[in-house]
Amino acid sequence: MSIRSLKYKPNVLLSVSKARRRIGVSKLAVPVALVVILVVAGAYVFLTGNSTTSPISTGNGTPTVSVQSAVERLVQDINDRNVDGVVAFYSPSSVMHWSGNTGGLSGLYNGPANIRLIYATTVGKTTKMDANVSGYAEKPLSTTHVNATYVISMLANSTVAGILTANISVSEEWNWGGGGWQISKENWEYKYFDSSWIDSHIISSPTTFPQWGVMKAGGNPDLVSEKSFEWHVGPFLAAAVYAFLLSIAFILAMRFTPRNRARVRQGEQVSSPPS
Repeated sequence: MSIRSLKYKPNVLLSVSKARRRIGVSKLAVPVALVVILVVAGAYVFLTGNSTTSPISTGNGTPTVSVQSAVERLVQDINDRNVDGVVAFYSPSSVMHWSGNTGGLSGLYNGPANIRLIYATTVGKTTKMDANVSGYAEKPLSTTHVNATYVISMLANSTVAGILTANISVSEEWNWGGGGWQISKENWEYKYFDSSWIDSHIISSPTTFPQWGVMKAGGNPDLVSEKSFEWHVGPFLAAAVYAFLLSIAFILAMRFTPRNRARVRQGEQVSSPPS
């Protein structure tokens, strides 16, 4: 471009300078978008990772919610495959007893740590859970001490046992304390249990859930942290996708505002050869 041509286009240098600034902003947009994705995703994972379902509570003293409400929440956490939420209902000195046809998991389990292990081995290994309660009944021993009985009909998809079908007679001793209703004693008597993988001879061991053999042999596997890959990565990936889409929408919105459209057209006119 000659000096003479600039005489008739006094805004050319200014337009070129603005075009260069736009290029710099465009180059900066990608790392900024990535930072936004990481920040939003990290915040989402932090908030969701530290939130667990806790027993229904309104404080100590006289209960203001029913045991049946706590049972419904417990079963909902089982359906949500929320191991942490389920274990939160058990008191520090709780005792769980599984009996009947349990696929190799019959036994007495003391304390939340062992109860967490058995739920992680079973509920934590499912990809879909449908547990329904019927025949609910309760017997109050006092205002803060209630025995509840009911039947769970269960249908689930397990990564280690295939399709599971079970019918379980449940009896529980609930106590109001520690901020809500908690289970002190529980018995799950399996009236019926079936695994499609056992039926198809895909697994032949009487212990349906093979990780349980580690603990039976005296080991202490951390099955809670052994949740499926998608369990851990899913929230982070979802947050990343949403943050990425929001970043793209923001960049497009900034680019196609009336002011920016005018600048783009002006830049195109400057870059095009004179007729």
